[in-house]
Amino acid sequence: MIKLDPNGPPLTAQIADGLAALIQNGQLGAGSPLPSVRQMATRLTVSTFTVMAGYDRLIARNLIQARAGVGYFVIGATKLHVTDLGAALADPVDAVGFALQALDSSGADVRSGSGFLPESWLGDVVPGTLVARVAKARNALLASSPAQGHLGLRRQLSDYVAGFGLAANPAQIILFYSAQARAMDLNLVPVPRLADGPDLAAFEEAVKSFKPKAFVTQTLLHNPTGSSTSAAHCHRLLSLVESHGLAVIEDDVYGSIAPKGATRLAQLDGLRHTYYVSSFSKLLSPALRVGFMAVPREAVDRIVGQKILSVLGTPSLSEAIVEAVLESGRYLRHTLKVSGKLAQHRQRAQVLLTEAGVTFEPADGLFLWGRFEPMQDSDSWVRRALEAGILLAKGSLFSPTGRYTDYLRFNVAHSCDARLGQFLRGAALQPRAEVRYLRPRS
Repeated sequence: MIKLDPNGPPLTAQIADGLAALIQNGQLGAGSPLPSVRQMATRLTVSTFTVMAGYDRLIARNLIQARAGVGYFVIGATKLHVTDLGAALADPVDAVGFALQALDSSGADVRSGSGFLPESWLGDVVPGTLVARVAKARNALLASSPAQGHLGLRRQLSDYVAGFGLAANPAQIILFYSAQARAMDLNLVPVPRLADGPDLAAFEEAVKSFKPKAFVTQTLLHNPTGSSTSAAHCHRLLSLVESHGLAVIEDDVYGSIAPKGATRLAQLDGLRHTYYVSSFSKLLSPALRVGFMAVPREAVDRIVGQKILSVLGTPSLSEAIVEAVLESGRYLRHTLKVSGKLAQHRQRAQVLLTEAGVTFEPADGLFLWGRFEPMQDSDSWVRRALEAGILLAKGSLFSPTGRYTDYLRFNVAHSCDARLGQFLRGAALQPRAEVRYLRPRS
């Protein structure tokens, strides 16, 4: 029936995969009985436990079923009565469709629009041995996490933010699932961004007109422009914030790769009006959804209460892994290495994209914000690019008002591929397949 390779994958997997292939190609039809566990073990010269484990895998894949006192029987191959789903893609021109494409590592070959680092850049910082050691030593797979987050990690984070001049007691730090904002029926009022930070004249006008409660900003390595707010601009901004009684939510998810000595609002403000937000999923691993806030003391209980009502707690194992990475010094070494790689890739990407007709403002960090004048119909360009295996991030995705239709955000780590330049120059690239676009259900 099947043959096992003693030098191949685990025997359990070989049994499950071998029988699954026979079922899928119709050699074992629906209702066919399988040999008993003992009979199969004798045929294959393996233990009954190995066969039982292989059968259990097939049950989990819904290919066979066990009938008590009778034996194991084939259910049948699963048939998809739809058009080829491999050619059906989420439409990359809206925010949800773009996010689906960006999170699908098996999608586009050139992931220029991605917000993440290449997987090949992340392999050394969280080795499997560290994960196994942490899981075993701290029983992190079974233990629950305190509502505010593990004290050990909050202590590490207190030391981490102290490294750039932000004094935050562990009691002021709250752990979350990454640092992603959620739509809460808020009225968003955009403020234009200049080369050295938010447009303060427009900011003050918006405050007077709309009387907002909070201002959300990225001081360092702004997404998508890659610019940073100058120290002088930070001082003037905080003066306006204090005079108008606003809270500031400072998003610093890329701050770990900012130049040394860069100024943050929370650092200048001392967490009086500022809520400092950061994350490890962008630079450490997308799989480690660990973010944190450093907040004013009087806000801690309220925010922890909101966390309990929304997500209850955060993953104990992920928190323990991040704590171990910080404690060992791996994270600092990793971010220094990433910063060096990004500097090299940024130069190469700028040359390639400039030759293709893209113009840029000065930028640092992960992103380049480029204007591409030929791209008047950005939706059409983005769809054509995906058909050619290239993920582009159109500028209007980053604007509440839908502006910047002739801009693109480029991730420099993914934007040194000659195919990107060829596409932007209008080279005739052969699409991989006829593509349908699926819109996610709202």
